[in-house]
Amino acid sequence: MRSFKRVLGTSLMKEGTYISGRKTNFENIIGHFIEDIKRKAELSADSEINNVVAGRPVHFVDGNDKADKEAEAQLDAIFAAAGFKNIRFQYEPIAAAFAHELTMGDTERLAVVMDIGGGTSDFTVMRLSERYIKKHDRQEDILSNAGIRMGGNDFDRALSMKCFMPLLGLGSLWGCKGLGFPITPFFDLSELSKIQSMYTQKYKRDLRQLIGQSNDKVLTNRLLSIVEEEQGHTLMSIVEEAKIRLSACEQTTADLSFIEADLQVRLDRAKFEDSLHGCIESIQKTINACIVMAGIKTDEVALVILTGGGTAIPLIQQITRRTFPHAEISDGNRLSSVGFGLACDARRYYLGAN
Repeated sequence: MRSFKRVLGTSLMKEGTYISGRKTNFENIIGHFIEDIKRKAELSADSEINNVVAGRPVHFVDGNDKADKEAEAQLDAIFAAAGFKNIRFQYEPIAAAFAHELTMGDTERLAVVMDIGGGTSDFTVMRLSERYIKKHDRQEDILSNAGIRMGGNDFDRALSMKCFMPLLGLGSLWGCKGLGFPITPFFDLSELSKIQSMYTQKYKRDLRQLIGQSNDKVLTNRLLSIVEEEQGHTLMSIVEEAKIRLSACEQTTADLSFIEADLQVRLDRAKFEDSLHGCIESIQKTINACIVMAGIKTDEVALVILTGGGTAIPLIQQITRRTFPHAEISDGNRLSSVGFGLACDARRYYLGAN
């Protein structure tokens, strides 16, 4: 599983999922993960760990305060069940800012943090300076926070739907009237949180009936084989790898021979970026809203901190430079800054800054 926090506050928490044919709830899955991290940390520290500062997105669920509070309460309960006695949450982009602040000198700089992870994209406008590190309360330095439930998983889904699913029958005809083949199976296969639900006997039976009326069984039988052999996560791992390669080069080829001998798909960055149009539009709107809430102008921003794997995508970097033309762009620790910043915040909160 990936992007555990994406299911918090949603109906999926109650529905659960299937692992090795057995239904399991997400509280247990996330709980086992947290327990394993706690156990390894305690072995490394040779000490019991009771206190934690846990990262969270600005919004677990978009536009639903009740669900957002429920999500944090669920995560709090999971940490408590894992054995933590004192639990505190911090917005992940703020944590990334704390990590950067350690090496930036005493001059105050107005910064925007862009944290584009697997499940969410989060933004913070904040005043930063190395001399602020010892301040216990940083609320006056935080000008605004904004977030959207969109991230790398959505980029994977967009690329999958545009470039991979047509090889499995998306866009083909169905039934005697020549209607389009129903889109739901392709969407489910492209959404990580739904793949496991495709492996039930009922889903497989319904899919066989659908494909029985397909007008292009060469394509749709590929879809059926993936579901029947429970290879959905294999496919989406290949999609994710292609996304990562297209962030570094203009063209790539994805090997799909696990579906059918010699099957492959040729991809280029232009198609990938075209698939992201809706995602990028939503992210840009959220950035703009964060700037408006902060009461600043974009040309006042001196520093943009990029964190999260999604910020490696060239199109994301382009909109960053276009939005903040006068800012220094810092992306050196995009995969570690949130974790390091949470550790800094935990030290300040539980031990005092010294």
